[in-house]
Amino acid sequence: MLHMLRFFFCFTTIVVAISACKPSTTITTPWQAETEAKPLKIVVISDLNASYGSTEYPAEVPYVISKLDSIKPDIILCAGDMVAGQKATLTEQNILDMWASFKTIVLEPIKTSQIPFGFTVGNHDASPTYALDRRLAKDFWAQNAAATHLTFVDSTHFPFYYSYIKNGVFFISWDAAAAQIPAEVYNWMKVQLQSNPAQKARLRMLLGHLPLYPIVEAKNKKGEVNAAPDSALAFFKNYGIDVYISGHQHAYYPAKKQNIRLFNAGAIGNGPRAILGHNAPAQKAYSIIEIPVTGAKNFSHQTYNPVSNSIIDYRSLPDSVVGFNGVVFRQDQ
Repeated sequence: MLHMLRFFFCFTTIVVAISACKPSTTITTPWQAETEAKPLKIVVISDLNASYGSTEYPAEVPYVISKLDSIKPDIILCAGDMVAGQKATLTEQNILDMWASFKTIVLEPIKTSQIPFGFTVGNHDASPTYALDRRLAKDFWAQNAAATHLTFVDSTHFPFYYSYIKNGVFFISWDAAAAQIPAEVYNWMKVQLQSNPAQKARLRMLLGHLPLYPIVEAKNKKGEVNAAPDSALAFFKNYGIDVYISGHQHAYYPAKKQNIRLFNAGAIGNGPRAILGHNAPAQKAYSIIEIPVTGAKNFSHQTYNPVSNSIIDYRSLPDSVVGFNGVVFRQDQ
């Protein structure tokens, strides 16, 4: 009995000693690993779709996707219109086929490369007035959320609005598939932007489909831009959003208004458009944004025409664009 007690005492002492030598561990949430400030290279694409119901993509879409291996971005952002919905005559099978094509041509190569893919839904993906489109978009992304490789902060309302983080930059994708932004989205964003990861981030970027202000003739009217742009801009300022990346207009124009950068992404799908008041021909476009470790708000970018594989110099664009609801200025003005 005495021998057994001595054995137990020695064993317990060894276990305690080993435990004392082990470093204490802290359980962390996944996003905490992404709070470190590192250089961040972003590829921005938008408006990939062809004509209504099409399961095919213009040649520039797979071309840009193929360029990712050489560009080596840290994250890809898509400003919406990944498929060609928003037509009442499209059947459920039509829409499923479009999403299947998107998965094959766009998402699978990105998934294989393991590059995070942040996106926002466009009017052709999930218009609020097209219940079938919206349901099938939700189903598709529920099945393919892991393919995004995103480090979510809040994915409760994914894929319509959600937050994520990469290299110390805080991202929000909001539901701007239509002109009206629901109150619950703004309320959710307030909470997100006041959260610890957003407050400590070196840059806060918002991704949405419809812009605040028009830059092309076809979208220079109500319903094609945010219904309350000045209020949205005031919200951005009050809650610390530094950059709003949008699509929908099929034209590249890096704008600024009240020190908020309004980055209008060009299209790589069908139908590039010319800028209002500018006589230069329309161009397809995709962009590469590079955010440095320090001075993140002064990030640089380069934009390319995927048809000619040439650089689009933003200084060749007009100093300002005047639309029906206001004026925006080129980023350097």
